[in-house]
Amino acid sequence: MKHLLIAASILVAALTLSGCGGQDRGTFLKEKVSDYNISETARRFAEALKPKNYRFIRLIDHEAEANRLKLYLKPTHTLVLDNPKISAKLLDCNPTMAIELPIRVGIYNELNGRTHLVYTNPEYWSLKHNIKDKTCIELINLLARDFDAATDAIVKAKP
Repeated sequence: MKHLLIAASILVAALTLSGCGGQDRGTFLKEKVSDYNISETARRFAEALKPKNYRFIRLIDHEAEANRLKLYLKPTHTLVLDNPKISAKLLDCNPTMAIELPIRVGIYNELNGRTHLVYTNPEYWSLKHNIKDKTCIELINLLARDFDAATDAIVKAKP
């Protein structure tokens, strides 16, 4: 039991020192406010990733499911995307990556109507899945850059 407590303390310290501790969900999640409604945000984000070989798998409308059950839920969707080449290589790096893939992107509205797009920060995966191989880290960084660039598609250009 003592070894378990020591290991847990080391993990908490490592997460805190690496910037993954505390209540700052921005370390684990990337979030951007969109200038478009949920449907248009999903379309634009998926389209921006298409040239990089990401394919649209499905869009889950959680609000519609809640309504079907006579429950209230703010407009909330999950966009599911995959790049099979990157996914296969990441799964080869560590099969536990299966819980991250295909990639899910949350899109939701606040009560004021503002639309948000949120996804797990791919750079967090290397820590979460203990990925240390340089090639694997480069793949994670590539995916992070692809997603960061795609968020530009959900913000209107300023004149």
